[in-house]
Amino acid sequence: MPSPRYLFLAVLITVLTTPVTAQPLRGGDSPIEISADNSLEWLQEDQQYVANGKVIVTQDTSKIFCDKLVADYRTNDITGNTEIWQLTAYDNVRLENDDSTVQGDKAVYNIDTGLSVITGNGVKLTTPEQTITASERMEYNVDKGIAKAIGNAKITRDTDTLGAKIITANFIKDKNGKQIFKTAHANNNVIIKTPDETITGSNGVYNAITNMAEIKGNVKIVRGPNTLEGARAEVNLTTNISKMFGEPNSGKRVKGVFFPSSKPKESKK
Repeated sequence: MPSPRYLFLAVLITVLTTPVTAQPLRGGDSPIEISADNSLEWLQEDQQYVANGKVIVTQDTSKIFCDKLVADYRTNDITGNTEIWQLTAYDNVRLENDDSTVQGDKAVYNIDTGLSVITGNGVKLTTPEQTITASERMEYNVDKGIAKAIGNAKITRDTDTLGAKIITANFIKDKNGKQIFKTAHANNNVIIKTPDETITGSNGVYNAITNMAEIKGNVKIVRGPNTLEGARAEVNLTTNISKMFGEPNSGKRVKGVFFPSSKPKESKK
C-alpha cells in the first residue's frame, strides 16, 4: 500500500472528483482541477495538496499557471465534502480568465473572499487595452471587479501612462458579460505622461471608457518649456487637450508660464 503522503495518481483523482462547495476561482459550483508535470502530494496532517512542475489549475474558463502550488483544504462538518479554501502559487505565476491576465512571483488566492494577492518582481495585470503594474503587490478580486496596485503603481495605455503610489482600478461587465476596465482612482504623487506633456498632482481619477483624467491638488502641467499650475485639471488623453482650474475659495489661482518660441531664450551673459 503506498504512503498517504505520496499518492500521486490518487491525489489527482481525489482533487478532480471531490465536490468543492466553497466559492471557486470565478463563481459557480464547478470543480477545481489541479494537474502537474512532476508530482502531487497529499499532506493529510496539514490538510494540503502540493503540486510541483508546470502546475495548471482550471475551473471553467479560469486558470492558474505556476511551478508550485499549495492547496489548503478543509472538511465541511455538515456535508462531509472536501473544500479547497485557499490556493498559493509560487514562481512564474500567471492567473488567466476571459478578460485579463495577472502575473507575478507568488499569488495567494482566498476562495472564500475571492481575493488574490500577487507579489514579486514584474507584478502585472493585462487587459485588452491597458496594463497595470506595481512594485509591491496587486490585490485582485475578479468577482467584485476591483484591482488595487500598490507601490509605484502604473497604468499604461498605448504611449500614455498614469502613475501613483496606489491605483485602484474598477471593472464592470458589459451586456455580453465581458469585463471592461471602467475607472481608476490614483492616490499620492500622481503623474500622467503623454508624448507631449507631463501632469502631476496629489490625487486623480481616470475614466478608461472616455480616456479622460481629472487631477487634483497642486496640479502642474508641463508641455515643453511651458507650464500651467492650478488646483484641478481635466485631461483628455485622446485629443491631448488639458484644462486647468483654480480654486477661488482657497485663493488658489491658475498660473501659466509660456514661451513665445518652442525653446526658451538663453539668458545674456
